[in-house]
Amino acid sequence: MEPLIDSIVQKLHHLPQPKLNEVLNFVEFLTWQEKGENQLDVSESTAEINPTFEDIADRLAEEFAKSVGTNLPLLSDYAVSRAGIYEEHP
Repeated sequence: MEPLIDSIVQKLHHLPQPKLNEVLNFVEFLTWQEKGENQLDVSESTAEINPTFEDIADRLAEEFAKSVGTNLPLLSDYAVSRAGIYEEHP
């Protein structure tokens, strides 16, 4: 099995960082799946396996910022207010 692991590691060195993150997530999923849901220590693993809404929102915001950049125009307070959302549009 060592040659297979060496081959995988060698190929990982040529991947960009976002792809490495995907590989890590996949390997963590496989490891979690191998353990089985009933054998997990909930006190240590809950945050990683069952992230909170805030964790997911933060990760999504970070990924969005990476892809869009910092020059994105912001919406005005009126645009996101109830009046702005329900405004009649011609």
